[in-house]
Amino acid sequence: MSLGNAKRTSNKEKRRELREQSTSEIEVLKDKKLIKEEVKARLVSGLQTATLEYDFLFNAEKASLNKDCDLLSLLFHRMFFYRLNEKLSGLTCDHTLRLSNQILTQMQFGRGRINEIIEVFRKNGGQCDCEILYKVESQLIGK
Repeated sequence: MSLGNAKRTSNKEKRRELREQSTSEIEVLKDKKLIKEEVKARLVSGLQTATLEYDFLFNAEKASLNKDCDLLSLLFHRMFFYRLNEKLSGLTCDHTLRLSNQILTQMQFGRGRINEIIEVFRKNGGQCDCEILYKVESQLIGK
């Protein structure tokens, strides 16, 4: 095993240990009904009352590399990407922003603010609903 591989393996193990520690210290919702209620509460009011496994996907360091970090982070924490993924999971993308517009309207953003958000998505490669997940959300999660 090369030194680089050993270091990567070591880093993965450290991250896994940290995740397990933080998960055990913080109670994560497991009940589907409670998860659904939490998603709806965050989507509409923006108030976080419990922790979801989804919250641990966010990578603040990676997100900070994007100049639209504040807006995209807000959308992540208000469960926009989660909801979009949920809606798209049973459908084929029609290569429009129809679902994104629906969700942003549910989030009670005004028309002007929705247009600003859509422009940020487009600027970051999100020309349609599926590209928002693949290109925009991927800038906020993971390593």
